[in-house]
Amino acid sequence: MKKVFGIIGILLVLSLTIPRTAGLEIDPEKIHFYIYGMKTCPHCQKMKEEIPKIYGEDSLTYYELVGNDENGKLFQILYQNTGISGVPAIAIVYNGTLYAVIEGEFKVNATPQIIEEAMKAKGVLLVVGGKVWLLPSNDTKAMELANILYSLFVEHKAPETSSSSPQQDTSTTTTKTTSPSTTSSSNPPESSTGSPQGNEGSICGPGIMLLVPIAVLGLRRRR
Repeated sequence: MKKVFGIIGILLVLSLTIPRTAGLEIDPEKIHFYIYGMKTCPHCQKMKEEIPKIYGEDSLTYYELVGNDENGKLFQILYQNTGISGVPAIAIVYNGTLYAVIEGEFKVNATPQIIEEAMKAKGVLLVVGGKVWLLPSNDTKAMELANILYSLFVEHKAPETSSSSPQQDTSTTTTKTTSPSTTSSSNPPESSTGSPQGNEGSICGPGIMLLVPIAVLGLRRRR
């Protein structure tokens, strides 16, 4: 995995006057969202309402964590491999291919741009704890993680390659277990390096807004 540098706190609304960008043509009917969420989380409920309004009733698959042991176990695997500890945890799939996994609420009509920028970057975008990561398609370990994410969200099953310890690169990661946290935050994150790690009790939905367009060497985002 590699960190995508240049995280800047700029208002998302200034970037979203057009739902599609000029380069690639993204067909909204081929976009599908997968969400791990909680019925007690207002951010989860907001995403459940907004996504079908824009992309249709069949555009969303939702996995409830409250009172569902199976979903809870899969979410634990998600945490162990990415550090995602808050909900909603949202995967964006286009035409059957995973292009982004985002921890928290984001501006739904930005989805075509998010997909396009992931295509241009040739990888999967991963937003965790105020940091934006690129899992490049030419990196074996990154694609192993991308396959794990695909299994957890799209196939809705534990991946054969998943382990009981968190995903690692050259830096250490957390080893504690977790359940989805329920505190929201609106402060922009600091740019940092290292591997994706979990928030320290930070979010139900952090109000993450992934900014577009994404520069060649950086992502703009606001929390």
